Amino acid sequence: MYRLQYLIFKVIRRILLLFSEKTRFKFAEKLGILGYYLIKKRRLIALANLKLAFPDKPYNERKKIAMESYKIMAKGFISSLWFEDYLKTNVKLEDFEKLVLLKEKNNGLAVALIHMGNMEANLKAGEIYDIVTVAKAQRNPYIDKFITEARKKLKITLLKKSKKTSRELLKEIEKQKVIALFTDHRDKGAVVNFFGEDTVSPTGIVNIALKHKLPLVIGYNVMHRDNTCTTFFTNEIELIRTSSFKDDVKVNTQLVMNVIEQIIKNHPNQWMWFHDRWKLYKKLNKNNIKS
Repeated sequence: MYRLQYLIFKVIRRILLLFSEKTRFKFAEKLGILGYYLIKKRRLIALANLKLAFPDKPYNERKKIAMESYKIMAKGFISSLWFEDYLKTNVKLEDFEKLVLLKEKNNGLAVALIHMGNMEANLKAGEIYDIVTVAKAQRNPYIDKFITEARKKLKITLLKKSKKTSRELLKEIEKQKVIALFTDHRDKGAVVNFFGEDTVSPTGIVNIALKHKLPLVIGYNVMHRDNTCTTFFTNEIELIRTSSFKDDVKVNTQLVMNVIEQIIKNHPNQWMWFHDRWKLYKKLNKNNIKS
């Protein structure tokens, strides 16, 4: 079954690459709209999340944000099929010099990533530095191998989430590589306030920055109407350090999430709203989403 899925994946990829890039992105937009309407659970989650985050916005505006988000996520996914070429001509790194200075001064760097825009375009920085990130392995081992090998060409080390991840990350930190971890989705970690509601956030990148005395910045991406995109990096986050490492992790995770919240408010259509960030689906009152 996995081999057949991979064969279908390769055929679809080859067919798509026969068309112009503009046509591929038009197809991706249609795919995003289709996903919005066909996958009811994710649509309801996106709308519920937007209602929580922007209660003052009317329903039609929240719906428009959700649909734009779906289209952008679909375009980001589609572009990964020719990602090496896409990075060469379509991605701009904004104010990257400040990252270079931080990295060279401190022999290492920690980057908190956000699921925004063409989110993997942050890896453009891999043209200059070896970057290490962590992701769940794909169920299909053939597709997983394809993604892993493609990232290696971009100087990206893609570690698979497992019990060995912490040890593997430690080895990469010792090599003074850039450690970049997605930090905005719900995962085991610390309880934080995000858009006025308590939720759980991963603490991995904050933990690494504190423990190894690495500068910490936030990286995010904005995709433009012409399908190019810009990757931004914040200034260094001034971490709070006290005698309690456990408290420092929690306090600084909240600090990072405060900055991430403001970035999302500035670019609401760019974020992945269909992730069940606040575990709303189980208690979702479908009749109240429009209110």
